[in-house]
Amino acid sequence: MSIALLAGLLLISLTAAFSYLKRQERLAQRYHLLCEVLKPGMSKDEVLNILDQVGDFLVLGTEEPGPHIELHVVFTDSIGKDVYGAFDLSFKDYKYVSAYVRGFENSNVICDFHTQIRSTTATYSP
Repeated sequence: MSIALLAGLLLISLTAAFSYLKRQERLAQRYHLLCEVLKPGMSKDEVLNILDQVGDFLVLGTEEPGPHIELHVVFTDSIGKDVYGAFDLSFKDYKYVSAYVRGFENSNVICDFHTQIRSTTATYSP
């Protein structure tokens, strides 16, 4: 193998590794936002106001009538290109309860306050 080919392969590998690390950093920042900055019990408007302060995003999908709301949020760059990934935010009784990373086949839970709230407030009955 020539030195130029090895150098090219090394550059491609380093670029891919840097891109992966940058994406992981962005996802960690979004986890912090969705699970630590956004608090359980916040209203949809409170959540959207905080997201609006963080950066550009699109809200996709429709809200179902009633107290259960699913918002599909895509964080974007200034021209609308998806750069941070898509997330589903769930609201029960109009209050924020969970966030999921959207996937093609399934979604992965980022945080679920509804489960935590239910488990910490359960009382023992003999």
